[in-house]
Order: sequence, then structure tokens, then C-alpha cells
Amino acid sequence: MDYKYTTTFESVLLACEINESSLISKASLETLAPLLPKDIDYEGNIDLLGVAFNAAVVNKFNKNGDGMDTATAVKYTDNFIHKPTNIEHDKQKVVGHIASAGYSEFGSNKLLTEAEVKNIKKPFNIALGAVLYKTVNPHFTELVEKSIDPEDGAYQKVSASWEVGFNDYVLAVGSDVLSEARIIDDPEEIEELQGHLRSYGGSGKTDKGESINRLIMGDIYPLGIAYTLNPAAEVKGLYGETKEKSKVFINDKRDKISQNNNLNVNNQKNIIDMELEQTLNELKDLLNEKKFSKEAVANMTDTFADAIRQRDEQYRKDIEEERLAKEGKTKEYEDLRSSVAELEEKLGAANERISHFENEKRAEEAVASFNQRMEEVDQKFELDDQDREFLASELKSLDDQESYEAFASKLEVLWKHKNKEVQAEFDAQIEARIDEEVAKRVSTASEEEVKVEDALDEAEPTDAAISNSNEAVASSEPSLRDKFKSAFSRDNIEIS
Repeated sequence: MDYKYTTTFESVLLACEINESSLISKASLETLAPLLPKDIDYEGNIDLLGVAFNAAVVNKFNKNGDGMDTATAVKYTDNFIHKPTNIEHDKQKVVGHIASAGYSEFGSNKLLTEAEVKNIKKPFNIALGAVLYKTVNPHFTELVEKSIDPEDGAYQKVSASWEVGFNDYVLAVGSDVLSEARIIDDPEEIEELQGHLRSYGGSGKTDKGESINRLIMGDIYPLGIAYTLNPAAEVKGLYGETKEKSKVFINDKRDKISQNNNLNVNNQKNIIDMELEQTLNELKDLLNEKKFSKEAVANMTDTFADAIRQRDEQYRKDIEEERLAKEGKTKEYEDLRSSVAELEEKLGAANERISHFENEKRAEEAVASFNQRMEEVDQKFELDDQDREFLASELKSLDDQESYEAFASKLEVLWKHKNKEVQAEFDAQIEARIDEEVAKRVSTASEEEVKVEDALDEAEPTDAAISNSNEAVASSEPSLRDKFKSAFSRDNIEIS
């Protein structure tokens, strides 16, 4: 059956785990598990993968500006069952089929019955279950498995996009939510405004800035499902079998599959090819809507495809050269970093040795400085053992010359009486005073001695022997000066 229009509804693919070993939470799987085909033995048919996904949002318009209401969704959802699934809307690349259909709550994925959605106006999801043929395209199978692995860089890359054919539509203006939009069904007004629709190359906004969308009406014909890299923001999440299980199947069975291909997958190239096919399909749809002939569309898309592939080949070549150059620079950087680390280690060892040497030198200088200061103070002052013990304790705490000089100035005041120069000067003064006092006493004594000698001269001698004896005694006695000086010694005299 021919239809005037076709549209696609895109959503994130949910590949459902079929046993208890899933890495995804069991609660999340249980909401979609009833959509998986129940009559398939997945353990016996290891070439099949059951998947389930929220395919589109009803009563809400998608990013292409298309949508359907509850009545249309309820009437035609079951017609998706047994329709083929392909890669990027390429009908020659069938990789499975749709096996079940149902509905789920928007935002929670809770499954709903037809009776529950039949009369509601708020958004809800059309949910589908499908079977993926693992051996038809092992490259794509592995990409799907990567897209359902939260630890993989390609996580949530693969999405589901279903396509329908239809003949009639009306306009919904003012909101992307159907219940909040006003419906325009007048043919003349539709023709006047339809140029604003995204599907007609418009911006999806009217001249007044209002959202304008296309509400599918009448009979529709579900065409099938495509796996794509363009997810819708409305339905998120991805579930499926673990990547390791599928690898076991592919690796262990590859020698037993006829026309076996090299299964070393370049997933990045696989993604690029899917994006290219998606772009070409969108271009074909646009050209068809612009009423170009099928021959013109085919020629233009072939030309575009060749140009894109050539540029893509050169681009990937440039990327590879850049990667190799980056690896070389990375190696140079790692070598340089290793050299720097080695130099830092050597520098650290050298600094440690220098620090040790400097510490030893400072210790030696401190000891020498201490000894020198002790000697200087000891030479300057008359100290006993108690004084030296105090001095040693104080000098140890002095770090620099300025502190020592300040301490030495204090000692000049505190130990002035112990200063050797001061003591010598004091002793000289005492000695001079003593000499002065002795001279004075000797002068007085000399006058008395003269008188005594005159008296002796007048006396007559009586016994010569005795006289001789006295003379001997007199000659052995100390002089008068010596006697006075002895009497005025430093030890037994005080001067105030």
C-alpha cells in the first residue's frame, strides 16, 4: 500500500537480559520483560537476542515535529508485530523482527494495559519487543552489546527508530504536548502553515514563535524498526545480555559458520557507516518531499555518498596519522618525564648531601665560635668554675654575632669587678698608695733614728764582745723600710 507520507519515531533501544546474571538492576528489567517473546528458548537458540524498548511517546511530539494521539496509537500499535528490523532504515540490512507490542508509563517504564491507556490524554510510551539475529551481522551485534554495557565508551549509542506510512495529518500549534496545543484541521490553513513544519524544511516555529507540529491522523501503516545512532531524549536507558556471553558464542562458533568473515570489529568505523547511512536516508526523504524524480534522487545520493566516503577515508587517514604522531609525542613526553624524574632524584640526593655538609659545617662553626667566645671572655675576666658553667650555658643559646655582642656588653657591667684590666689598674693604685704611705712612715722613723744614733754615739762601750754580737744581730735584721712595707701589704690593708 502506498502512503503519501512517512515518518520515524526514534528512541533508545533497551536490550533485555534473559537470566539472573545481568549487570542491570532486576527491577528495571522486570518492567519490560513481559514484552520479550515467550516461545523462544534463548539458551538453545544462542544466535538470538531478545530486546525491548520504549519506541515512541504518544500525545507528545518528537524532535521531527511528528506525533500521534491515543486513539491512533491504540488502533495500530499491534500492527508492528512481525515487521522487520534493520540498520539505519536500510531495508536491505534486516537484522531481526518485532515480536511483541504494548505500552509503558512515560518516565517510569511501568507497563500499562490497553485499557489503562485507552482514555488518557497525558504522554505515554509505545513499547515493543524484538528479536535480533546475532549471526546476520556480527559486527552490529557486538556494537549493540557495547551500547548496553555501562562500562563501555559506546554505551547508549544504539537507539530504536520506527517508521510509519500515513496519508492525513492536522496541525498542532502552541506546544509540543498534544493536550496543551490547539488543533488546526482546516485544509487551507494547513496548507498555509505547513511550510513551518520541520518535515517541510521549516524551523518548527510559526512566524509568532509558536511550536508547530504534525499530528498523524487516519489510517497508518507500520513499516518496521530501524536501529540507529540517533536517540530521542524522551526515553532513556539500555539493557541487555552481557558482552562476554555473546563473545563466547561468536568466537567458539565462527569456524562452524559457512562463509565466515573476519570478526575483528572496528566499532568506530561501524558507527561512522551507520551515521553515513542515516544521513543519506534523511537526504533521500528530503529530496523526495521536494518532488525530485527517483532517478535524480538516486544519482544525487550516490554522488553525495561517494564524496562523503572519499572524504571520510581521508579524514580517517588523517586521524590515524594524528594518532601515530600523538603516540610518538606521548612516548617523547614519557621519556622526558622519566629523565626529569631521574634528574629530580639525583638532585634530591645532591641536595641531601649538601644539606648534610652544611649542617656539619654549621656545627663545626658553632663549636669554633663557642670556644672562641669562651676564650675571649675567660681572658677578659677572672672567673671561677661556677662562672664558667654559667657562661657556657648562655653562649650555647646565642645564634649570631649580634646576640653575642649584646651579651658581652651586659657582662662588662655585671662582671666589671672581675675584669682583669680593671683589677690590674686597681692593684696598681693600691700599690702606689702603699708606697706613698711607707715613704711617709719611713721619713718619720728616720728622724727618730737619728736621735737614737746621736745618743748611742755619746754612750761609752762596756763590753766589746757584746757590742760585736749586737752589731751582728743588727746587721741581720730587715731594714725599717722593709718592715713598714710589710706592715702595709695588699693583704692586710683596705682603702676606702
